[in-house]
Amino acid sequence: MHNFTRFEETPLDTNLHQVQRDYNPAYKEGFSYESIGILGHALNHVDFFLRPEQDAFVFGRAWEPYLKTPERTIFFNTKTPFTSLAYSTNPFIEYREENVEALHTQNFSPFTNFGIVFNILAGKALYENQATRVNRVGLFGSHAKDRYSIFGTFYYNDFKVQDNGGLEDIESFLAEEEDKLWLYSVNLIDAKSHYRNLSLFLTQKYNLVERKTMTDSLGHKTTTGKTLSVSHQLNFERHLKDYEDRVNPSNLSPLYENYYYEIQNPRDSVSEDMLSNVFQLILGDPDYDKISARVFVGDELRRFGALSPHMVPVFSHVDTITTMPLALDSIFRDSAQSVFTNEFFNDVYVGFHMAGPTTGTWDWVVGGKYYLLGYQQNNFQVDATFSRKLMQKADLGIRGSLELKRPHYFTNTYSSSFFKWQNDFPSLFSIKGEAFIKGDRDRMDVRAGIAYLSNFVYWDQHALPQVYDTDLLIFSGYFSRHFQISGYNSETKFLVQYTTADEVLRLPLAAIYTSNYWDQSLFRGALVTNLGFDLYYTTKYKASSYMPATGVFYLQDEYDVGGFPFLDVFLAFRVKRTRIYASLNNILEGIGFIGNSYFTTYRHPMRPRNLRFGLVWTFYD
Repeated sequence: MHNFTRFEETPLDTNLHQVQRDYNPAYKEGFSYESIGILGHALNHVDFFLRPEQDAFVFGRAWEPYLKTPERTIFFNTKTPFTSLAYSTNPFIEYREENVEALHTQNFSPFTNFGIVFNILAGKALYENQATRVNRVGLFGSHAKDRYSIFGTFYYNDFKVQDNGGLEDIESFLAEEEDKLWLYSVNLIDAKSHYRNLSLFLTQKYNLVERKTMTDSLGHKTTTGKTLSVSHQLNFERHLKDYEDRVNPSNLSPLYENYYYEIQNPRDSVSEDMLSNVFQLILGDPDYDKISARVFVGDELRRFGALSPHMVPVFSHVDTITTMPLALDSIFRDSAQSVFTNEFFNDVYVGFHMAGPTTGTWDWVVGGKYYLLGYQQNNFQVDATFSRKLMQKADLGIRGSLELKRPHYFTNTYSSSFFKWQNDFPSLFSIKGEAFIKGDRDRMDVRAGIAYLSNFVYWDQHALPQVYDTDLLIFSGYFSRHFQISGYNSETKFLVQYTTADEVLRLPLAAIYTSNYWDQSLFRGALVTNLGFDLYYTTKYKASSYMPATGVFYLQDEYDVGGFPFLDVFLAFRVKRTRIYASLNNILEGIGFIGNSYFTTYRHPMRPRNLRFGLVWTFYD
C-alpha cells in the first residue's frame, strides 16, 4: 500500500471456495474477459476500469491479467516451511489444457524470508495453429528487523502462442457443418507470437526516528513522538514481443491490409525497457497517527526499440550504353530491409501523499504526481479516497481521480511488417468518481461510478490507433456479495456499463457471474465437500476482434457476441490439506437453440464441453 511503504496482512486461503476456477490465474484479476479461447492466450477485460493503463506496453496488454508482478506479490513470514503444489487438466481429449504450479517459502530467521514460485500453463491446439506454452517463474524475499526493512521480487513471464487469426467462416461454424471442430478453416496457419516480461523490484525503508512507547508501574502504555522514515524503490522492467508469419505477398490473408517487405518470412520485434528509482520521505504512520505524509521524487529511464522495414536502394543490374565512349550505368531499386531503431526518454516527477488513520472511524488518502521532464512532461495525476466505518462491518466512501496522461510511445510511432503509423495524439484527460460500500465480514462490494474521458485512444476497424475527437462518458455499476444460509452458498458478481460513444468503445450492458454450491462437512470436519454450479453470461454486443500481428483488441462491426450462458457444474473435496475437484464445463454447448455461439471474441470460439480435474496440496512442515 501507499507506493510500497505500508504492508497489510492477508489471510492464507486454504478453503474450497473457487478452487474449480483457479486453473486460470487471470480469474484472480477479473471475472469477465474477451478471450481467444485457450488458456494462456490473449485476454481483454470486459470491465473497462480493469483494463491496463494507457501508458502500459501496447503489445503486451493482452497478457497483463496473467502477469506475476511486484504489486500482486504476497510476502510470507512463517515459523515452518510452507509449500503448495497445484495441478489441473482436462484429460482424455485431444485439446488438453494444463496448469502446473509450485510455491515454496521459508524463514531463514524470525526476520528473513525467501520464496520461489514456478508455473506452467499449456494449451493444445483444437483448431489449426492454436497452441500455447506459458512459463511464469519468480523469486521473492523480505527482511524486516528493528528500523530497517527490505522487500524484493524477481519475475520472468514467458508466453509462446500460435496465432490462427480465428475462424474464416463463422456462419458454417454456427450451422455445425463439420463433424470435427479442427476441420474448420482458420485465417492464419503459420503465425506465432512470443511475449516476454522480466521485472526486478526492491523496496527498502529505514526509520530515522521512531515513536516511543513506555509502560508505567501499573501497566499503562503511553506513546509519544512520530516516526520519520526514508524509503527507496528500484524497479527494472523489460517487455519484448516478437511476431512471425509465412507470407505470400501476392495473396495476403484478409487479416492484413498491407505488407511492407518482399520476403516471405518476416519477423517483427518490439521492446520497451524501464529503469525506475523513487526516493521518499515519510512522516508518521497511518496505523497510529491522525495524519501521515509522504513526499517523493522519481526518475524513469525508458528505451523504446523496434525492428521494422526501412526503404533502402539495392543494386539491380547494369545498363550498357553503346554510344562512344562506352558508359556503364548501375541501376538501383527500392527494397525494404530490417533495421532496429531505439529512442530514449528520461521522465522525472515529484509527488505527495497524505493519509488519515486506518484504525479510526474515518479513513482518507490524498495524493498527487507531476512530471517535470521526459515523455510525460507536464502530465499529472491527483487522486483521493474518503471512507467511514459503518457499525464496524463495512466501509462507506467515495473516491476519485483527475489525470492527464500521454498515450504510450508505440501508439504514436510504430512500423512493422503489416502495420505502420505516425501520430501525434494529445494527452488523455480523465475525471473519475465512484461511491462504494465494502464489507469484509459479509464479503460485499458495491460500487457506482462515472468517468469523463477526453482524447480517448481506441483501435479502429483496421486495427489502427485513433483518437476520438469528442468527449465521452462511461457509467459503471458493480455488485458482489457472498450469501450463506446453513450449508448453501451463493457468490454473485454483477457488472453494468454504459458508454455515450458506442462507436469507439463497445461494452456489454451487463455481465454476471454466479457460483452456487452446497458446503457439507463430514466425519467431524475431516472431509469437506462442495457440490454446485457456476454460470457466466453477458448481454449481446459487438465484442472486439483480435489482431495477432500486434496483439491488440480492436473494433469490428460484423457479429454480435454474448447472450450465451456458460454453465459449469463441479464437485470439490478437501481432505486435511489436500483439495481436489472435478468440473464439467460449458455443458450447454450444442444444446437446442443455444447451439455453437460460445464466443467472447469475434472469430474465436471458447472451449466446447469438457471435463476438468485438479488438486491443490499444501505442506506446513
